[in-house]
Amino acid sequence: MKGSRVRSHSWLESSIVGWSSSVGQCGWRMLTVLGEDVIVNDELYLNGANVLPHKCIAESVPEPRIIM
Repeated sequence: MKGSRVRSHSWLESSIVGWSSSVGQCGWRMLTVLGEDVIVNDELYLNGANVLPHKCIAESVPEPRIIM
């Protein structure tokens, strides 16, 4: 979405990146939905994560879940 940034060497599959969100480099995201203004740190694996707005993700999410 508008204002989002996906850094180099990141792999996204079937994912939505919300407005003004930032996805770190060298990570994998599958079936993930990021809300507005979400920051995903470098080298993380997100599998089926649904992240509500204004969050910072600092650890991998190996199983599908909602992050509030």
